[in-house]
Amino acid sequence: MGTEGMTKKEAELLIDKYLAGTCTPEEKALVEKVYNLTSSQESAIISKEELLEERKALYAKLRRSHTTTLQAYIKVAALLIAAIAIGLYFYQSTKNQPIIAPGYNQATLTLADGTKIALDSAQSGIVVNDENIKYSNGNNVLAKKGRGSGAPGKSHQSGEMLNQVQHDALLQLSTPKGGQYQVILPDGTKVWLNAASTLKYPSKFTGDRREVVLEGEAYFEVNNNPSIGAMQDNRKSYVVNRKSNSSFIVKSRNQEITVLGTTFNVTAFNDEKETKTTLIEGKVQVRSENLQRKTFNVKLLSPHQQAVVKGDSLTVSKVDVERISAWKNGYFKFDGNIHSIMDQISRWYDVAVVYSSGVNQQVELIGNISRYKNLGEVLEALEATGKVHFRVENADKAERRVLVMP
Repeated sequence: MGTEGMTKKEAELLIDKYLAGTCTPEEKALVEKVYNLTSSQESAIISKEELLEERKALYAKLRRSHTTTLQAYIKVAALLIAAIAIGLYFYQSTKNQPIIAPGYNQATLTLADGTKIALDSAQSGIVVNDENIKYSNGNNVLAKKGRGSGAPGKSHQSGEMLNQVQHDALLQLSTPKGGQYQVILPDGTKVWLNAASTLKYPSKFTGDRREVVLEGEAYFEVNNNPSIGAMQDNRKSYVVNRKSNSSFIVKSRNQEITVLGTTFNVTAFNDEKETKTTLIEGKVQVRSENLQRKTFNVKLLSPHQQAVVKGDSLTVSKVDVERISAWKNGYFKFDGNIHSIMDQISRWYDVAVVYSSGVNQQVELIGNISRYKNLGEVLEALEATGKVHFRVENADKAERRVLVMP
């Protein structure tokens, strides 16, 4: 028995047989195969409304089958959710959407003199100190001829090594839509940049403040012992002289974050109304300006808390940090309205998003899917919920877009 063309009703009947213990060996193997898929990061996507309905049905099924253990509950819940997507997503493609590839490692490094360098997409990141800039594998960063784009400053010939970086120079790492990149800062702090983001930082930290400026989204692992840097030369670490108690500061739109050794995610896109700081480990202080009262809002975050700055307000709530940091680990973990989901898709696949009349932009969806699938596969997973539909237009042109339909 296969899943091609299987309807949701047929899938649910198969689940009933599984719970009753009347499945054939082939049917049992099929159900458990789907369960294994939905337990991974390749899970189906479902609307929250439908998820609640399935949970209600689950209690009745459990009572009928006398299945009471927590482990069984979790497994059956996953199977029921999977039933919605069997034959609709994992094993068949009902749409003939144009193929638009996912984003990949790409970024531009801008030096203090304005020179722009297109970084190697075969590399995952760069390591910066006040002597040189290297890729994460130890190779020197190379400048490409003509990548200055008319910016002031000297041009670098193809193959020329970038050594002896100007002391205290302000560097800028930028990812386009459809790009991501990593950087290890001079103090050993690791930063992952998401698509359409920019990080400004010095080639050398001095004084009592280690300060960077972010626009977009980044995941930080701050070195809590900056007296020992994580710079590498021929894979050997060496000591960077620096005060060990210096604060790490992240400035972004309308807020300032003060850190002493911690892991957190910041989302601060200029085209979004909210700036979000999510703490994974450690402690951070978030400070935002209240223009109306001419004062500052200050909040100290504990792990699994998120600070949201919107206008003059600063609020804190508990969140699912795995969802927030999912992009860094290579997948989308959706749990929100279609508008917020399409914002993520727009930046990662470098497509414009247009909403047709009648679309409920507040419909909420939940689920996981790899960021490395092509756009059509992601849209099909969203369509499998029955809540929204899509059409990709101008896929082979620069102005490609996704039309969202009811």
